[in-house]
Amino acid sequence: MIVQFLTQALLHWFSYKYRGRKGQKALFYADNDRLEFIWTAIPVVVLAGLILWGGLFSWNDIMDVDKHEDPLVVEVYAYQFGWKVRYSGADNTLGDANVRFIEGANILGIDPTDADGKDDMVATELHLPVNRPVVFNFRSQDVLHSAYMPHFRAQMNVVPGMVTKFSFTPTVTSEDYKSTEFMTEKVRKINEIRRQKSKELEAAGDVALDPYEFEYYLLCNKICGASHYNMQMKIVVESEEDYNKWLETQTTFETTLANAEN
Repeated sequence: MIVQFLTQALLHWFSYKYRGRKGQKALFYADNDRLEFIWTAIPVVVLAGLILWGGLFSWNDIMDVDKHEDPLVVEVYAYQFGWKVRYSGADNTLGDANVRFIEGANILGIDPTDADGKDDMVATELHLPVNRPVVFNFRSQDVLHSAYMPHFRAQMNVVPGMVTKFSFTPTVTSEDYKSTEFMTEKVRKINEIRRQKSKELEAAGDVALDPYEFEYYLLCNKICGASHYNMQMKIVVESEEDYNKWLETQTTFETTLANAEN
């Protein structure tokens, strides 16, 4: 920020000082190798430091998914045009998966011979326990997608044929964030606009808009086809107790396959 203001101030000052004026002749200066070396060497050193320290080291630390103790392991699966979530079950280990295994009830291609996958659970909402690190594995069934969680300042490309990863720790539950002064006021303003618009719609014989309610969402941030705009999934951050209660209502992969065979 300091460099930005200093640079802009100098640019404007020199633009004013050396502006064209009647009767003034421009002066020619010969090349100054020493000066050119200085203004080349200094940015090289500064940028090298930023790349090595701020880039490689800091980025590697941010992307190190193995640094957490007892993280929740979750797979986020993208397809045109939706998301599925796979939870790793009691063993906290995801079973192997490949699109070649997709058949019938096996919608994510989980390897049916892998014991680690028998207790995996597939869901249509992303539930996360608050204050527990979460490691996300991302897979795509078809084209390039991008998993974007704006309220968590997190995004990752979801690439066909490979697994991408990141991790973070959610610290504010959905209910707590909804009750903040900022979000309460934002929802109020949005609903006021929607009420005014609903009056116009009803006067024209159309259906009124539903009230807006805030939720965390997972969005696709790559244009992946005709319904890209609607490719989203609700994220629920909740207490560990509520998360465990919700998890108990989910069906394991082993049970899903057994039910499909009956």
